[in-house]
Amino acid sequence: MAGWVGPTIAVSLLVIAVCYVSGILAVLAALKAATDRGEAISRELQNFREELAPTLKALNRFSESGTELAGTARKELDEILDTSRRIRHDIERGVARARLRLADFEAVVDVVQEEVEETALDVTAALHTARTGAGVIGQLRRLILRRR
Repeated sequence: MAGWVGPTIAVSLLVIAVCYVSGILAVLAALKAATDRGEAISRELQNFREELAPTLKALNRFSESGTELAGTARKELDEILDTSRRIRHDIERGVARARLRLADFEAVVDVVQEEVEETALDVTAALHTARTGAGVIGQLRRLILRRR
């Protein structure tokens, strides 16, 4: 074999080994950079969580307040509806009672009207009788006064 083959193979193996080592170092450097970047992102997320925690708590309190307010409004609305129902029931009862009393009043008015008409007829008859009687008395008086 030629004398140059051995050293060429050795140099080639050395170049291959250096390439593998540099590739491994590049991969390790990339992993280190990725780990550092992951830790930086983790810290940023932790800071973001810490900054968002009060906001989320406030939103939760606001949500609870809104729920309580909705519950209170619901109760108030239910009470208003109950009051409205009671008032409507009372009004309907009052209207029914007023109709009954109006019917009774109409009957009373009819009876009073009949009595007034009968009384008017009686008064008319009495006046007619009085006039007729006055006419008879006047005639009698004339007769008596003429004879004297």
